[in-house]
Amino acid sequence: MIKGSLLTWLQRDCTVEQPALPPFLRNKLAQAIVAIVKREYPRVWPNFFIELVAAAGTGPGLADMFVRIMVAVDEDVISLDIPRSAGETKLSMHLKDSMREQGITEVAGAWYNLTQLYKSSRPELAAFVLGSCARYVHWIDIGLVANDKFIPLLSQLMDWQHSSLRAAATDVLIEVVSKRMEPTAKINLVQQLNVVDAMERLSSNLVAAAGANKAAAAAGPCMKANASAAGTAAAANAQALHDDEELLGKYAKLLATLAGEVMDALKRVENVIISFTVAGLGVDDEAGRDAGAAAQTANRLLDSLTRAVLTAFCSGLDTISMPLVPFISAYVARLRALVKRGQQLPAAAQMHLQAVLQGVAAATRYPDNGANEADDGSEGPGLGSSSTTASSSTIGVTANGSGRLSDADLVAAREEQYEVEERRKELLVLLKNAAKLAFREALNFVAGKLQAVLAADGSSGNGLSNGSATAAGAVAGALKANGIAGSVPFQDSELAVTLVYELGEGAPEEALKPSSGTLVQLVLLLLAQAESLPAGRHRLVALAMLETCVRYCRVLQQEQSAIPAVVSLFLGPKGLGHPAADVATRACYLLSRLVKTLRANLKPYMNEVLQQLQPYLVIVATQPPPAGTAAVGTGREVASKALAPITALVDDRLYVFEAVGLLLGQEELPAEQQHAALSSLLQPLMQQIKANLQPAAAEAAGGLGNGSWAILQAIEAIARLSKGFKWELCTRSRPQLGKGCAATEWLWVGCNSTVSACNCGCLFMAAWSTLATAAWLPLTDCCITAVFAVLALLVKQGLPMPSCFLWQPNYLGKGLTIFTVKHS
Repeated sequence: MIKGSLLTWLQRDCTVEQPALPPFLRNKLAQAIVAIVKREYPRVWPNFFIELVAAAGTGPGLADMFVRIMVAVDEDVISLDIPRSAGETKLSMHLKDSMREQGITEVAGAWYNLTQLYKSSRPELAAFVLGSCARYVHWIDIGLVANDKFIPLLSQLMDWQHSSLRAAATDVLIEVVSKRMEPTAKINLVQQLNVVDAMERLSSNLVAAAGANKAAAAAGPCMKANASAAGTAAAANAQALHDDEELLGKYAKLLATLAGEVMDALKRVENVIISFTVAGLGVDDEAGRDAGAAAQTANRLLDSLTRAVLTAFCSGLDTISMPLVPFISAYVARLRALVKRGQQLPAAAQMHLQAVLQGVAAATRYPDNGANEADDGSEGPGLGSSSTTASSSTIGVTANGSGRLSDADLVAAREEQYEVEERRKELLVLLKNAAKLAFREALNFVAGKLQAVLAADGSSGNGLSNGSATAAGAVAGALKANGIAGSVPFQDSELAVTLVYELGEGAPEEALKPSSGTLVQLVLLLLAQAESLPAGRHRLVALAMLETCVRYCRVLQQEQSAIPAVVSLFLGPKGLGHPAADVATRACYLLSRLVKTLRANLKPYMNEVLQQLQPYLVIVATQPPPAGTAAVGTGREVASKALAPITALVDDRLYVFEAVGLLLGQEELPAEQQHAALSSLLQPLMQQIKANLQPAAAEAAGGLGNGSWAILQAIEAIARLSKGFKWELCTRSRPQLGKGCAATEWLWVGCNSTVSACNCGCLFMAAWSTLATAAWLPLTDCCITAVFAVLALLVKQGLPMPSCFLWQPNYLGKGLTIFTVKHS
């Protein structure tokens, strides 16, 4: 009775188009019918699918219900992507076996007939039909779809004017190509599909859709070779493709899947050949001959498909490029494996590697007209939150003006930066792997990018040799010929610097040799042009330059003539003085790393460096960090890091004090110079502590405020400063550093075991009986030391303790008090 009612409803109400049965009711009806099929097919209702196919041919309403029922069969019974019980899994397998025996052949015929019937009059319905077909391809006989009728139809629909129909046809082809089978059968299938030529045309259409035709003249051989092939047909298709990102992604996935399946089949066939060789079977063996023929066919297909993939990869459109990365990574890994086995690389391998470099550069570039186009950091507060700072001409700090970007724009810029950095992770690994195969070609490519940026701005190109200079000159000439010399967007400068940075990871030793290393020459050229680098003041370009300087500290140790330019970069408006808070804060940290490596090399510039650092030290010690600003690097060290709030114990800007301590803590410095410089640094910090005791008392009831922050910041600055002074230096070699400093009496307390636990023998200051006397305690944690010190100050002055701490004074005599502090 229920079955009859459902079938009556199906034939009566689903054939009427006005008014049409709502889609949700159609879905419920399909699910109800499938519930009966689960119980009665095939024992009670063996002809269900044959009857369903016959009904589907009577009109579009029942054709629509045919598709919905087939979708419900897959979702409710067959698909094992949905977790199922053991009984449900058994039912799924039983239903599939029964359909293979009777019904699936008729269903496959209906998929073809309905698609052919409605592709013009009802393209959405035809796409719906193909969508249901794609669900079944992975387990039915591949010949039901991959045949002389269905494949030409799918190829025709991929150029159809209706985008949903094109996408559905692409999905079916992806499932056909992905179907698991023996490697020789897979190679034969791809050859029989006759879609390789279509894939090359498709890749040209993808390039056109990404707007790559305009850039093809300067983008190198990987795009030039196919630019003319696109023709007017690709140009006509370009806009429609560009407007449908989902379709672009499906096309790219089809390309990558087809190429990946062929390469996997080739690998398995090669393993068979290797097995024959190891087993001692001759190449004349029939199986060996078959495997050899299959390998030749697969190599030919792979070469054509790789060319098509790399053409699309060079488009620079994320929707196209990113789905192709897994295949390209596997292809480069295959080339590396061939080299490792001592085999000869394919003839087109060098051209393919050049295309990989081109594609990586295009995919890693920041987008034109993106959110970071306006957010160059020029309206930021710099290192301090106050708009009233030292002379901006000296330290590069600007006030917040009325033209500052809105919070929404700033958030959009940081989100875009995060997305680009996440995308780059996989792409830059691909770059480095390609460079390991062909380092000279990679170096020349990166050098060409850098020289193009410098030449467009009129900067000198001296410093490169051989192929690098030739490539750079050619690109620069092309830029000038097109009238764009002198106008370099920040995206190009940032990309060139980033590529130089990444090339240094895993570079061969020969490239880093002093004077003769090719990478050394490139780095020295970049460092020499650091001040005049086009768009160098942009926030992202400045960050990339600072990171690159630190990565190539080894080059600076060897080529000390480049040190002044790097120091000037860090201490100028593109480093610590940059108006963008994230750049200035990151520069503080990177400066400490630079000084840690080059402290001995920086001795000739000591006085000048300390003099230029003085304004920054004042700002860091006295001004809270700008609130709500993301202090991010370039994704190489940190992906995202917020600046410390006013109550935080750690402020990344304090790394600048650590850098100063590393400079002053060298034993080779004259004792008088060391003592005088240290005294001049400590006195303002001690005065800051004393001056803020009363303000801290007034605000203590409400927690840590400005006064408490100033005390905490000063003590933390002293702690960071002391990290550059070894324990032996301050207690034995030059005890005057601790015994007397600006009429302040110092008491030395410590134990060797604690010092040995701290790698650098850091010295931290904590207050004891009065502010005029201090104890130096070697501890390993700057933050905990600062907490102890602040609490000691508060208690000694009779100020209330913060409510989040429990404390207990332990009196040791002679005026010395130790506070046991536990965070609640």
